[in-house]
Amino acid sequence: MKVNPQEYKSPIVPTWCPGCGNYIINSMLMQALSELNYHPHEVVLVYDIGCNGNGADKIRANVVKSLHGRPIPVALGIKYAREDLKVIAIGGDGGLFWEGVAHLIATAQRNEPIVVLAWDNEIYGLTTGQSAPTTKKGYKTPTYPEGTPYEPLNPIALVLSTNAGFVARTYTGDPLHLKETLKEAISYEKGFAFVDILQNCATYNPTVSYYRERVYRVKKPFKTKEEAIKASLSFEKIAIGVLWKE
Repeated sequence: MKVNPQEYKSPIVPTWCPGCGNYIINSMLMQALSELNYHPHEVVLVYDIGCNGNGADKIRANVVKSLHGRPIPVALGIKYAREDLKVIAIGGDGGLFWEGVAHLIATAQRNEPIVVLAWDNEIYGLTTGQSAPTTKKGYKTPTYPEGTPYEPLNPIALVLSTNAGFVARTYTGDPLHLKETLKEAISYEKGFAFVDILQNCATYNPTVSYYRERVYRVKKPFKTKEEAIKASLSFEKIAIGVLWKE
């Protein structure tokens, strides 16, 4: 029987800022799971702390709220205990790429069978806009009022350097592309699936026009990791789609 997206609908009203990309991610995640015919009791969502973590009560499923930077090891433990469940770790760019980056690398290197979704707004949104690992160089924040002095970390290139079986990028300005990318990641059965979701922080880092002018769709995964990494390094033309699939 086809799963109705309403099964995932929570009675709790979201409290993200107007214009936040989290609304779109949350909605597309519910639609993706329902279109793949996963019932809520068949799914475990492990959230980080931060704006993404505020989504933990906005969806009806098995939900765990982890410590900051620790959704991946928690998700992995659940998967080891219950291989029959679809386990998805959700975190922001701060938690996944700074506090929890060792967990990301180790789990991707071992190609462990979980899905990791990075809600990547390039900023620490919940704690009032400090610079994050993916914040663009020169961007002014409370951390660096004169401009962030470091080059941003590239999550796609980082994960591609491991043994991860599935690596993709999408963005909230194209909800249909986002949903279909999530469906492909969730459907992947040969190991670790990672999706970097570029999104807007309406309050501290509005990026809608920046991405709209630069993104282009990749029709199919690259044939080699070298090609995928080369494409991931460009932020003048930003490749979105499934960049690598084992």
